Amino acid sequence: MERRWRFLISQETYADCSISTSPALERAVMEGKSPNTVLLDIFPADSFTVGILDDPEKAIDLDFCRRRGIVVLRRNTTGGTIYAGKGSAMICYYLRLSDPAVPKTIGDAFPKLLGDFAQGARELFGFPAQYRPLNDVEVEGRKLMPTSCKIERDTMVLRVVLNVKPQDVEVTSQAILLPPEKVQDKALKTMEARFTYLEREAGREISSRDLERYIRRVVQLSFGDVLLTPGEMNDLEKKYCRDFTERFSQEGWFLANSESMRFKTIPAGARRGEKRVKAPAGLVRAVVLKKDGRVHDIILTGDFHPRPTTILADMEASLRGSPARPEEIARRIREIYARPGVEISGTTPEDFISAVMGAME
Repeated sequence: MERRWRFLISQETYADCSISTSPALERAVMEGKSPNTVLLDIFPADSFTVGILDDPEKAIDLDFCRRRGIVVLRRNTTGGTIYAGKGSAMICYYLRLSDPAVPKTIGDAFPKLLGDFAQGARELFGFPAQYRPLNDVEVEGRKLMPTSCKIERDTMVLRVVLNVKPQDVEVTSQAILLPPEKVQDKALKTMEARFTYLEREAGREISSRDLERYIRRVVQLSFGDVLLTPGEMNDLEKKYCRDFTERFSQEGWFLANSESMRFKTIPAGARRGEKRVKAPAGLVRAVVLKKDGRVHDIILTGDFHPRPTTILADMEASLRGSPARPEEIARRIREIYARPGVEISGTTPEDFISAVMGAME
């Protein structure tokens, strides 16, 4: 039986869409006020975003971006730093889990949906795109599509940034602070070598019509008999856009995971330590203030995709005040992992235990 989903096309920078249109659509679909929706946003200018669980001061050279007039914002979805250049695009799904074809876990969503993005690229553009766990689509080791996924309130939200045009290598290589741990298992270690774009791999110019045809094919591969019907945002979604723009433009939101905001004053006798651990899903970072043999305070950040997204805040709360003993740190972290509904695909408790204990060495 054919299903009809709304299809929206917009032209906003990636950063602007990430703090306005995208969360507005997400909220409306989660509330049942809007239908299942697929969005294609084509970017009119360059921008950066960092994920909701990351620290922008550790992920981006903010001084460089200020000097160059490049917008950097913190989005409300997971994943790492994403650069989106003029002419490239974002593809988003906002889908209720009540549709039987929609994956019910992040661990199921990435291989199925990104595998279909790769297959669609092979079919329509003729190059050897492949899904690479956990959340990449690559061409011979070069990343083509940064992605993020969340499942909350019986809704799956998938966001795929499709690099259509060449990236400004000077900008990406200087702006993105790439820890060695991020590339320790990759053969291609420079920004230029690690990323590619659709026109390069296809060997031709890509039009907006090409992108629309690609989306329709990928949706068919993933979800079967679905008709994408052109539509517009409703009045409630437009109100949510205004509300989210105001909220996500604030400095307090942008720096919520940063030491400059959270560790403004370090008490006498406290020692600061930091440790990064590379898990299959991405980077796990712990910054710990240790005092009198206990965890005085802690910031956990990274570019992975947990469910729910509040789980790192819960883990921090559990660890504050804990004795700095390995067995006690491990017990509290394992308790968080064992909670019903918690999913941190591509990580293990040992990744967090190693990061926290390493920060206190």
